[in-house]
Formats: sequence, structure tokens, C-alpha cells
Amino acid sequence: MDTTKQPVPMPQDRRTMAILLGAVGGCLDVFSHMQFSTLIATQTGNIILIVADWDGPTVKTAYRILSLVFFTCGFILGILLKERAQSSHWRTWGVLPLTLTTFLFPFFHSHYFIWVILLATSTGMVMLTYTGSKIESYPYMIMMTSGNYRRMVTAWYEYIRFKDRRHIIRRQAANYSMIVASFIGGAVFTGFLTRFIHQYAIWTVTTILTIIIIHYTRYNHIHHLEQKNI
Repeated sequence: MDTTKQPVPMPQDRRTMAILLGAVGGCLDVFSHMQFSTLIATQTGNIILIVADWDGPTVKTAYRILSLVFFTCGFILGILLKERAQSSHWRTWGVLPLTLTTFLFPFFHSHYFIWVILLATSTGMVMLTYTGSKIESYPYMIMMTSGNYRRMVTAWYEYIRFKDRRHIIRRQAANYSMIVASFIGGAVFTGFLTRFIHQYAIWTVTTILTIIIIHYTRYNHIHHLEQKNI
């Protein structure tokens, strides 16, 4: 009987976290596009929109440029936060700004320029905070789905073609399918809510981020990973 103790997986590398982060990305992009005609999480999409609609309304172009610039600033802030990290709690601090921003938005939602800046900056921080995370042992893109969709299709193709490795590939294909499904689910759910409760639909993001904070903090505490998971 094998009594070797298996290493405890880090919380950011578990299926639960990957699914939650995927849903956040879908929620944010649909909500921001419906509210501001820009994207917050998928900045490559913003670049395409800026170029394609350059002759369109100036305000929309301004929102997209602001989102791109301040997402980059938030990403850099995340790097600085990571460099100064002394425990696993730095990831909680990296998520808190977006949690607070999405919670406060419905109360003061009229100043769109300010909110695009705040949302983009705090989203950039979250992106850096969980960059390098894996779903089990498989790398994936957090809060966006284009790369994950490609990996999902590739994995299912290999599952069908290579029968000798099916038991391994099936797990990989299922993992990427879950991430893509969570992104789509978050997008559809938030789009539906926005049509009925308008700016309050962003509280979907607040709720998911709160779950992420609680799950991450609790998992680290239970498995004593505060000084190991930096």
C-alpha cells in the first residue's frame, strides 16, 4: 500500500477557482460592453474595437482607450504587490479593489469615465494576481476564454483520435470545457440580469469575488499554506 503523502494543491490551481474566475471574466465583459461599450477583462478585444470603430463615437473610443491604459496600470500595480508579498494573503489584497469597486458602482454609476478607470485598474490587478494559475496541472487563461477555447477543442480532438491516452486527455478536455462554460454562463447570466436590474447586475461579480476571497483564505488557513503559497 502506497503511504506517500500527496502534496496539497494550491487553492488557485483547483477547479473551483478556475470556474469562478472564468465566470468573473464573462460577467465583467458583458456588463462593461452593455454599460460603456467597452471591454474590461479582454483587452485584445478592446484593441480590435478601437481600430474597427475609430470613426465612431468619440466617447466610446475614449472609454476603450482608458480601459486599455488603466488595465495596464492595474497589472503593473499587481506586479508591485506581488514583489512585496510576505504571505499568501497578497492575493486577497489583489482581489479586494475590484470587489469594492463592483459593489459601489450601482450607487454612483453616473460618472462613467471614473468607473471605467477604476474597473479597468482593479481588473488588471486581479489578472496579475492569478496569472500563472492552473486548473489542476493544466495552464489556462484567467478571465478570458479565447485561449481556453482553443485548448478545449485541441484536447477533445486528441481524445477522439488517440485512444491510448484517453483517460488522461479526457480530464484535460473536461477541465477546459468547464472554464469555457463558466465564462459563457457568467456572460449570459449577467447579460440577462442587466436588462432587468441594470447597474445592479454587477453585483454578480461582487458575489463571485467574495466567494473567491473566502474560499482562497479558508483553504490556505486549513492547509497551513500562508507562507508556502506566495
